Amino acid sequence: MKTTRRGFTQILGAGLLGGLAGLRCGLSGTTGRSVMFQMGLRTALAPGETEPGRFTTDTGWRVELTAARMLLGPIYLFESASPLASTPARRLWRGLGDLLLPTAHAHDTFFSGGRVLGEWDREVVFDLLEGGASTHVLGRAPGIAGMVRSFSLLLQPASAGMGAEAAPLEGHSVVLEGTASRQEQVVAFRVELDFPPPVELQRVEFVPSEVELDDDGLFIIEPQPHAWFSGAHFDRLEAPASGGPVTVSPESQVHRALFINVRRHTAFTSTWEPGTA
Repeated sequence: MKTTRRGFTQILGAGLLGGLAGLRCGLSGTTGRSVMFQMGLRTALAPGETEPGRFTTDTGWRVELTAARMLLGPIYLFESASPLASTPARRLWRGLGDLLLPTAHAHDTFFSGGRVLGEWDREVVFDLLEGGASTHVLGRAPGIAGMVRSFSLLLQPASAGMGAEAAPLEGHSVVLEGTASRQEQVVAFRVELDFPPPVELQRVEFVPSEVELDDDGLFIIEPQPHAWFSGAHFDRLEAPASGGPVTVSPESQVHRALFINVRRHTAFTSTWEPGTA
């Protein structure tokens, strides 16, 4: 049976409510208590860079994004560690998994995150370049005090309720525009990524985290666009005869690389800023 977006939200929401209900059963100490925190988004800078959306890929292309928007959410914060966190055994597992990509995870693996410590249960349109490296604060969210060791989120088309906010995406889940240059070659491009149902193909799961969730702090999800372009070969794109940017087709190597990488556990990271609520 396929999991719907509504069912996905209900199941994980029940996990959070169940954890909160445990407070009435005698939980005490620094963990297990109810907290209110802020959730935010901020584009991660590539190593050695000072502006978001500028980076050099592992294939030697210098990429400068001129537009970058995505729709994401809900977001769920888990107590259990990611099985893909960087340990020798997990690095071996990840290496074997890389040979099998693209392969969707089995349905039941998503729920191995254990207790849900916090959530943002709404969709968000995020402009990765707006505001530079500043944080876009989404708002206050309920949670349970404790160590967040992994998180998961959804990438999906906008629901009907998003309205004009999602208009710049033109119905897509992610839109990226910019230039890629290497030596004398310059490629202007536009990439449109779509993540339609089922939910198994929309979620980014097992993202490692190490954040102590508490009152009056800001949990920040950081998209890492420099990681999304790993393995992308822009020289394999065909420039239109009329000139102008290349619309990267779903059949191209660049599109396939992005489609896989944006859903990897390395596509996002997280951090915590205390006392900002």
